[in-house]
Amino acid sequence: MKIAHRIGRKLRSWLNRDIYRKTYEAHAAFTPDDAAIGDGDFDLIGRIELDLLRAAGLAPHHTLFDLGCGTGRLAVHAVPYLSAGAYVGADIAPRLLAQARNRLAAGGGAGGCRVSWQVQTTTAIALPPASVDVLCAFSVFTHLEHEDSYRYLVDARRVVRPGGKFVFSCLPLDLGVAKDFFRRQAAVAFEGRWAEVRNVVTSRDMMTTLAEMAGWRVERWYAGDELNIPPADGGGPRALGQSSCVLVAPTGNPS
Repeated sequence: MKIAHRIGRKLRSWLNRDIYRKTYEAHAAFTPDDAAIGDGDFDLIGRIELDLLRAAGLAPHHTLFDLGCGTGRLAVHAVPYLSAGAYVGADIAPRLLAQARNRLAAGGGAGGCRVSWQVQTTTAIALPPASVDVLCAFSVFTHLEHEDSYRYLVDARRVVRPGGKFVFSCLPLDLGVAKDFFRRQAAVAFEGRWAEVRNVVTSRDMMTTLAEMAGWRVERWYAGDELNIPPADGGGPRALGQSSCVLVAPTGNPS
């Protein structure tokens, strides 16, 4: 028992509670802001994310909580759309939040949307119960251990109103790109995986089960490699790259 206690104490000192924050702050400091939240066409991905939220039911008068808002990829499109609503952008890295604020201001500001920002350092969301119509987490669960994703799912159930939605993206193994990410992570020793931003691979079954355990109902999955998200401005459907899941908060009080 003493040996186990000493081992546990050393692990806790290395894997301390600030590991996500420190990793992302370092990543933001040394990565150009457009690339700080992933590869791909920055503007196009933000547009596709908004299209997905609109398909899930986001309306101009709604309150949207953007968990892991990064440098404002979604915000610059969502805020103008929420002309009679509210947008709350949250991220673990203050440096990324500052870039998001600056990007939104450079694009014309908030207009009629009520905009606020918050540093999100724990899995407890600093919002009142049933205060959010739609909560989204794009490219967030892709970088968290499953236990932490579940903790967010649990608290999100508290802040999303009955009938509201939670839309998240992830990297299930049925995506070819996810298999590549997994192989690259598996080739690195444990300590090295946490020396930089991780790409955590999962499965649809796993994420569906976690969501249901947290009190959500799965409405739909969008495969990341299929053209299945209809653009609001017309044209053919587009793919996000990561797979996405739309959850619904059942009516009644969370269990």
